[in-house]
Amino acid sequence: MSKSIAVSQQSQQLHNDVQEAVKSIMGATQLKASDYGRVLRSALAASQKTVTIEIAAGDLSLLKKSGYKLCFAKKVGNADYNVVWQSYDAYLSNNEFSWTPQYQLFASNVFKENVQVKVSTNIVNIGLGQTSTLDEHGLLSSAVTGGPDMSLTFVNNYAPIHPGVNQLSTGIDGNQVSTPIYVAVNQVVTGNTVLTPVETILVWFEQNVQTSTMFSTSRSKAIEIDLTFDNTAARLYEGGQWKTV
Repeated sequence: MSKSIAVSQQSQQLHNDVQEAVKSIMGATQLKASDYGRVLRSALAASQKTVTIEIAAGDLSLLKKSGYKLCFAKKVGNADYNVVWQSYDAYLSNNEFSWTPQYQLFASNVFKENVQVKVSTNIVNIGLGQTSTLDEHGLLSSAVTGGPDMSLTFVNNYAPIHPGVNQLSTGIDGNQVSTPIYVAVNQVVTGNTVLTPVETILVWFEQNVQTSTMFSTSRSKAIEIDLTFDNTAARLYEGGQWKTV
């Protein structure tokens, strides 16, 4: 079995597990809306991904003195990483960053390197296996079921534009926030665009960079962490090098 097929099958299984968990707990009884929300939150918590970044004492001092920030980016489809998901200057020796499969869809009139994402449309909540349509007036509809199970589908009835995706994360400061992980570098024309979040992130240190900054060049001394088959991972930055711990 090829790795791509295995990844697809596991991702599909995760999607099915979340759905089945909700159905199982609901059973034949009628749950209140608040109960359903609790069940859904529990299912999402089970699919949470967490990365711990450890920084050796000498490296921490050097990085802080030089004004470096700890940065994260996330992959969508086969495209290169192109948005700083989060950047932090208040990092410490041990830093925990996590996320759940909760997304938002938007569109932007521009992709420009080294500037922050400018959202041009309204923003809608969307889940895997759902579709949102940008109508002829430039308004995104509420998401409905439709499209590939492990993807977000953007239907463009407006004009050439750059679709974008936000994802919910819990930062090293413990705060939850939904910020961009992706903006299409090239405009998409009218029709359907399938956006498939991948459980692979990029971690690196960089000076003078802000959350939601778009980029198109590789990041210096970055490490890619694949959590497709795992829910947790830890990496150590020591002596200017990344190590698995």
